[in-house]
Amino acid sequence: METKAGVPIGAFAWSRTARSPGAPAAFFANPDQVALGQALALRVSATTRLTAEAVAAAGLLELASHRFARLIHDVHMLTTRAIARFLVTGQGTTETERSFLGRLGVLAAAHGLSSAALNRSYFLWRDTNLRVLNEEAARLGTAAPVAEEARMIIRSSADSGILRIARAYDDQMHVVLAKGAIPIALHNGYAHLNGHAPAPAEVVRARRSLA
Repeated sequence: METKAGVPIGAFAWSRTARSPGAPAAFFANPDQVALGQALALRVSATTRLTAEAVAAAGLLELASHRFARLIHDVHMLTTRAIARFLVTGQGTTETERSFLGRLGVLAAAHGLSSAALNRSYFLWRDTNLRVLNEEAARLGTAAPVAEEARMIIRSSADSGILRIARAYDDQMHVVLAKGAIPIALHNGYAHLNGHAPAPAEVVRARRSLA
């Protein structure tokens, strides 16, 4: 898989240059890569569950609503599925899928979740997917260069996804500040309302004010 120097590769980076969300006409995957992608596809649900357990163990979503926690779960499942699909077909993400990623950043800002916590959850997704990929590569006897390229795709896709979510998060914070809906102070990487951590009721009122 050829890439330009300095340009991330992977399911989310590919979508920047693809003319359509379908598989590129000139995509020729190594059979080992296809088999690895198919194996990862079979473990999407398990990988998402492992990621959710890691996020919970890190205490990243203790104050998040069930709706927001579900959204993070769905984003993690979507991105793992996109990686598997990319390995098999070369198909990048659709505009709908990319917009779904951005929605996570918007709601995180509205909920008062820190960008640091959001990024950490995505790093946990990356590390969990790498662990599962390594297990499947060992089980299948995947050639080392193919396995390493798949790891690079996961890392690059994680970086691209984080950037997309971060942009949406920052844009939403600017909207909030512009509307004057919530006086927000940024302290030690956490979003606070009026200088203190938001209580659930405050978050609800804040979200309603944005409607």
